[in-house]
Amino acid sequence: MRTLLLLCAFLLCAILLGACGDAPAGAARARNLVLISVDTLRPDHLGCYGYERPTSPAIDALAARGVRFADVTSSAPWTLPAHTTMFTGLYPSHHGVKAYENTLPERITTLAEALGQQGFQTLAAVNTWNIADPRFDLFRGFAPEHLRYVRESEKVGGRERILNTGPKVVSEAEALLGARDPARPFFLFLHLYDAHTDYTPTPAYRERFVEPYPGLLDGSTAQLFQVRARGLPLSPGDVRFLEQMYDAEIAQLDDVLAGFLERLGAQGLLDDTLVALTSDHGEEFYEHGGLLHGRTQFQELVSVPLILAGPGLPAGRVIEEPVSLVDLFPTLLARMGVALPAPVDGLDLAPTWSAPAPALPPRVLLSEADHNNVVDGRGVVDIKRMARLGSEKLHVDRLTGAAQLFDLASDPGERADVAGARAEHVAVLRAALQRHLDGEVAGAAHGVELAPEELELLRGLGYAGDEGK
Repeated sequence: MRTLLLLCAFLLCAILLGACGDAPAGAARARNLVLISVDTLRPDHLGCYGYERPTSPAIDALAARGVRFADVTSSAPWTLPAHTTMFTGLYPSHHGVKAYENTLPERITTLAEALGQQGFQTLAAVNTWNIADPRFDLFRGFAPEHLRYVRESEKVGGRERILNTGPKVVSEAEALLGARDPARPFFLFLHLYDAHTDYTPTPAYRERFVEPYPGLLDGSTAQLFQVRARGLPLSPGDVRFLEQMYDAEIAQLDDVLAGFLERLGAQGLLDDTLVALTSDHGEEFYEHGGLLHGRTQFQELVSVPLILAGPGLPAGRVIEEPVSLVDLFPTLLARMGVALPAPVDGLDLAPTWSAPAPALPPRVLLSEADHNNVVDGRGVVDIKRMARLGSEKLHVDRLTGAAQLFDLASDPGERADVAGARAEHVAVLRAALQRHLDGEVAGAAHGVELAPEELELLRGLGYAGDEGK
């Protein structure tokens, strides 16, 4: 009985998405915050995450002087709900922004609002309507004159093609910084879309990263949507071309970031600024027969980078413990010395770099809010859901009820479904996922009790000691 009580207390603050207490902060504290979101950036295409091609020297250097999280799960495989999670510390079912028709409820405080209420100047430069559209209300806390939206496109063969605008977005951000009040701390959000399709690298970067390609693909979003919609087969050469174009885009944008960070350093701003770099989701390159993103919950879509560098953080630290994009909000506020405005789904990650591993309680990590799925000719939003505990990852189709279970420790490519052999594990993850979905209001996941049979199953998974101990 004693073990059951201890386990219940332990898991109520972990598996059910609660944030138990405040983690210790670092001795030094940053004055300013720069949050860089590189849309559609897969960590496995970055040098600091083990990629062989030289796509990311600036990002690698940032990781070398700070903390890099090796295993980060996004809350959604597409832009809008994932960025809303970044700004709120809540999963999509709790912040409610799961589709283009949704608006962030007024009761939820954003990162910019929380910092602005403490005297921070809040500045933002972005280049996609996926988050900038006023109907979503994600940019509460940014004054209109401090929010810059940059977008450029061209017509090619009757289709609009979005161009890379990283340099112009950075230029707008630097203009905002130059006009700030230096007596006040600042929060700058920088959103860069260049790694996202359409793939439009300059000839110099294309020559460096892309082999001669005789095929028909051009790297445009419109064309890839057609390929996906019609189920057209791609050859290995086609897929290689897309990946190489993606690499060229990353490398081109990395050079833009290099210049931006160098100029921040020249102004002395890096000395007292926390720089956080992450992404909203990845991209599919046919690993499971898919292209683009939004429709599945496989690692190529929900695994994202996360790097923190600045005062009070150790240099060159790599955290292997699984964490989530929901953890970014409470972690950034804690580093800025700002209290959480309300309960959130994430945890402050400070214990991961200041305490022995594992530093966080075991918990279920979630991803949901997919889009662009089609069933029987109808577009249906939010079909696929994911729940992960440790290395075990459950995929659930909410329409059919079908479930797949993969063990990332032995099967990182998610090829071998072990649901049949681990039915009890599937039941535990399904139950945790359902509890989450039953509380589709911010904070509703806190305090939900575990059933006795679920405690027994969790003991079988190794999350409790022997009864007599």
